Amino acid sequence: MRRLASLPIRWRLTIVFAVVMGLVLLGAGTATVLEFRDAVNEGDLTGILRQHADAIVADLISELLIVLPVVLLVTVIAAYTLSGAALRPVEAMRRQAEGIDADHDTHRLPVPNTGDEIARLGHTLNAMLTRLHTALVRERQFIADASHELRTPLSLLTTELELALRRPRSHDELTTALRSALTETQRLTRLAEDLLALSRADRQHATPPSTAVELAPVLQAIAERFGPALHADHRRITVDAPTELAALVHAADLDRALANLVDNALRHAAGDIHLTATPTDGRADIHVLDHGPGFPHEFLPHAFDRFTRPDTARTHPGTGLGLAITAALITANDGHTHATNHATGADIRISLPMR
Repeated sequence: MRRLASLPIRWRLTIVFAVVMGLVLLGAGTATVLEFRDAVNEGDLTGILRQHADAIVADLISELLIVLPVVLLVTVIAAYTLSGAALRPVEAMRRQAEGIDADHDTHRLPVPNTGDEIARLGHTLNAMLTRLHTALVRERQFIADASHELRTPLSLLTTELELALRRPRSHDELTTALRSALTETQRLTRLAEDLLALSRADRQHATPPSTAVELAPVLQAIAERFGPALHADHRRITVDAPTELAALVHAADLDRALANLVDNALRHAAGDIHLTATPTDGRADIHVLDHGPGFPHEFLPHAFDRFTRPDTARTHPGTGLGLAITAALITANDGHTHATNHATGADIRISLPMR
């Protein structure tokens, strides 16, 4: 059996068919001979046929020994040919798959127009290749963007230290250089933390949560956490959410996502911030609204992309990962995010399944 399993599928199918067909023909031949003997014994009332029965049976066996092997040979050849034809699309897909790599990401497997299991397998594999290509493009873009973001603070940090060491410096000059180096180091730290958070958000929660979280207490806790920073600028944060409204979400993920959005509104907008939650078509919608310039219209489709920031926000500190982390956390909880503008600012919506 182990030796048979090591043979190509075409040969295995042919051998199995040959064995089964041989047994069937042997049984059919034996049954024919036995039925002939019984018919002779029952129908020969005069005994004339019985005298020649052995000779007739011998002739029948001789004819069967010629005809049945020929039938077996023909059917085995037909089985070998048909199995080869059935497996030919698989071999074509295998040959095409050998040439697919990261540099030939547009190649796809040839799919026969038959609608059978092999065709469905081809469509499934092509869909898998498309997903892998999309993931590869995202990873390459992510690495390129991360390298670009890391290069700037590292270059500035290196320049500050080189200038500080180039000649003797006064106390004030060294203090200025160290403060600048500390600023770039803190920027690197924030970037590393955001990259780690984004990586964890992409991997976590294979299944959506089954426990419900009441939204009003979560929104109120966010408002209280950011309250002191808002009061210092004579701003406030308001909450409007039904007490009974709950969503299926991991509480820590929702807290991190909302904190990112409120922090973003705090840094890039002026005026009050409003947090609202409403039930909409069987889902819980949370809105974070600010009073500011809003998002540029051309930026809205890319608001949740990684390392993307509108031109108006590039003068503010940040890594361009806050909204991407929010989107990843919400997606991991079977939700989705949407960015738009309202009459006096930006509006970011989080939609989550309700309890």
